Amino acid sequence: MTVNRRMGPPGSAVWHQMLDGAEAILRDEGYGALTSRSVAERIGVKQRLVYYYFATMDELIVQTFRRLASREVERLEAALTGNNSLHEVWDVCVHTSDTRMVSEFMALANRMEPLREEVVAYIETTRRIQIAALEQALGKDLAARMPKAAIAILATSAALTLHREAAIGITLGHDEVMKVIEEFIAHYAPLKS
Repeated sequence: MTVNRRMGPPGSAVWHQMLDGAEAILRDEGYGALTSRSVAERIGVKQRLVYYYFATMDELIVQTFRRLASREVERLEAALTGNNSLHEVWDVCVHTSDTRMVSEFMALANRMEPLREEVVAYIETTRRIQIAALEQALGKDLAARMPKAAIAILATSAALTLHREAAIGITLGHDEVMKVIEEFIAHYAPLKS
């Protein structure tokens, strides 16, 4: 027997505050600290209000990821339409949202099927945008020697690794990796004014 209960409106100010609270907890303390109680305390409401807006904590986590992913996709789509799309898409990859958040969501995606589906959709969407930027810049010449999807994976993996390592103080080799990628982009996609 399914009980239909009244739920708070998605997209309301309090709903967004709860997502903000969940993001902050994930970033500052990790997914182990993310509970309905911690979200409620973070934003100054009663714990039961969390379940007025979200049927489960899984739903809150999925919505938090969805909102974060949506912002990143918007940034990439805007970069793709610029005059220097490959440079701009790379800049978004290098200056992406907090890598701690990425790690936390990836860990949670291993345990939550709905989140896993969202993460897969997000990665595939962003990869298509990256491939489109590469196609605009490289054309078919380089594609015959190196698939654009492989280039996209290598570049975004490098960006993520640089972020993760820099967050804990590792910098050895970072300048060299950035130089290789930036020279590759400059060669195949000279800046336009």
